[in-house]
Amino acid sequence: MKKILYLFVVMLLSQVFAQDIVKAGVKYNEVSAKIEAFKDIELKIEKDFYRDYLKDKDYRENIELIEKHIHLVEGIRTICPFYLRKSLLSYAIVYLNEPNKVYYYNILGNLIKFDIIEKNSYPRRTFGYSRYGNLINVAFEADKDEQFIYDKNGKLIAHWLGEKMIDEKSKFFKITRMVDN
Repeated sequence: MKKILYLFVVMLLSQVFAQDIVKAGVKYNEVSAKIEAFKDIELKIEKDFYRDYLKDKDYRENIELIEKHIHLVEGIRTICPFYLRKSLLSYAIVYLNEPNKVYYYNILGNLIKFDIIEKNSYPRRTFGYSRYGNLINVAFEADKDEQFIYDKNGKLIAHWLGEKMIDEKSKFFKITRMVDN
């Protein structure tokens, strides 16, 4: 009976501290990443900052490149498609002359949101704004393979490990993204 009770206590404690255990490069848990993510944030960005990107000016070319699985236009931009199963959901564009900004477009080439990346080194934060300039999410990137994304109120909405997004119960969703190898 003592052994069973001891085993039960050990299992219970391991569940309590499971978020703090380093797995596959995880250095932060949901709570510690959230604290880092929400330090001194801007809630609104002026429209002049992103007005020229409301429509993907290279829409047709970008869709053709995505269909051909080409994700780099040499010296100009990187394209990152997002799929649900095998259907294109949206895509992101990073212009190489503005590597700290990411523009997300729907499959019709209309701006959905844009991100501002705080710095080039990890850990770092990324601030997501709507097409109207309002803060909609904050991401905390622990390293190149792990990212926590929170809504503007601090609720976890995504946890990326590599190319896979997982939910709070560590079950993998079917959404994937291109990841540099």
